[in-house]
Amino acid sequence: MNKAVNGILTKVIVSIFLVIILLIIGLNIMASRGFHSLEIVTPEHFNSLSLLVAIVVIALLLLFRKQVLVFFQKISNYYVVAALLIISVLLQLLVVWKLNVTPSWDFGTIVRNAKILVDGNPLENYFVIYPNNILLVCILAFIGKLATPDLLTFQLVNILIITSSQYLIFRIATKIAGRHIGVMSLLFSVFFFPFIFFAPVVYTDTVSLIFLLFPLNMLINKEGKLNATVIRIVIASIIFSLGMILKGSLIIFVIAFSIILFMFLQRWKKLYFILPFIILVIVKLAFNFAIYESGIIDKKQVDRYSFPVTHWIFMAQNEQRFGKYATEDFRYTHALLETYSRERVTQIHLKQLKKRITEKGIEGNIKFNLEKLTHTWTDPTYYSLNKIKRQPIHPENFSRLIDYKSGKLLQGFGRVQHIILIFGLLLSVLLARKNEFVMFAMLSIIGFFFFLLIWETRSRYLVSLTPLMIILSCLGYAWGDRIRLWGKKE
Repeated sequence: MNKAVNGILTKVIVSIFLVIILLIIGLNIMASRGFHSLEIVTPEHFNSLSLLVAIVVIALLLLFRKQVLVFFQKISNYYVVAALLIISVLLQLLVVWKLNVTPSWDFGTIVRNAKILVDGNPLENYFVIYPNNILLVCILAFIGKLATPDLLTFQLVNILIITSSQYLIFRIATKIAGRHIGVMSLLFSVFFFPFIFFAPVVYTDTVSLIFLLFPLNMLINKEGKLNATVIRIVIASIIFSLGMILKGSLIIFVIAFSIILFMFLQRWKKLYFILPFIILVIVKLAFNFAIYESGIIDKKQVDRYSFPVTHWIFMAQNEQRFGKYATEDFRYTHALLETYSRERVTQIHLKQLKKRITEKGIEGNIKFNLEKLTHTWTDPTYYSLNKIKRQPIHPENFSRLIDYKSGKLLQGFGRVQHIILIFGLLLSVLLARKNEFVMFAMLSIIGFFFFLLIWETRSRYLVSLTPLMIILSCLGYAWGDRIRLWGKKE
């Protein structure tokens, strides 16, 4: 009975995953939004030429797959791992040195308020509207008290988080499929576009990585299987829950974890699937209690003026912005909260949401959502260049980076890398044994796909998901190798 149910669930999940990946591949063949994220017109023939290069590279990887795997087996030692991690740190330090920015947008507010907290003062009014960013400020303030609350300290911590995440990618992939696949995953992650260019930007996109990878590494044993003791489930659920508080989209990982527990645990232990949700509620309540009792923010003000979740769902249907951040929608919600209660604002949002969907019609909604998906899933820069474009300390360096020639090469590198990554996800469908990690990764990708259709979107929101994409893609390219996922010895 248990095997039959799991078999059905697996087929359903893999089928949905396959349809989604085919759609994403189709969108990436037709378009690329890398230049668009910088408000630059995509050069003529860029998409076709970069696509051709990606196809050639993929064809070579498939044609010489055995030789590639043998190569990684030969270099799979900890000297190579250490060298790659050192290269990663150097690349990130180089970006911070040459392409550093003066903190602006939400990033600037968070850095400024971390210093405010260190000085023992309450947070600015921004956090009444967006209390979801309080955890990040608290983390940076804690670091600021241990060291100094300046930008460079926070950026060095950001580099530490990204590099630690890359090492955990290596560890998880090694446990699942052997050290050679671990090194392959690490190599990809070291030169992964957003892991390099987000180094100067200390925000939830990169900080959230550790809240996914640390519990995953703890849950997967040396044989690559789920080690779901009660204590590990509880600890993992606490960390996943903190991740959700840090960045709301990480609720997907909590849901995926719960489904995995239901699918892979035996008999009465399947009831453990409810634990992640119970712990999520407890952690959320405890966190809210702590911040309100500390006096860093006024609970009454938050209850009155914080934006309801319907704001982001309503904004997600903005036709002119294709579901991305819209200043006019921010001002609209802000003005409504000055006049009406949050409950009334929620009702107004839902009414306007229905109006926006209805006005577009069936054909209009299809076109709108395809365009929204294109902006989300076809930007190989993951919006990183847009963020380091804002108030650069050395604008001449950024200009040289994106000028006529180097800009094309950089975008081309990103697009080829991105297409290779997505195609590897398609190959992962061929994996004969869909173990706990594979199903968790597929569920998470499915979850992010639908979440970012419903919610306000940006390509950078995918950064939290990319470690799973990297590992799963590398497993896809290793299809047919004698590794654990095929039930054979290494």
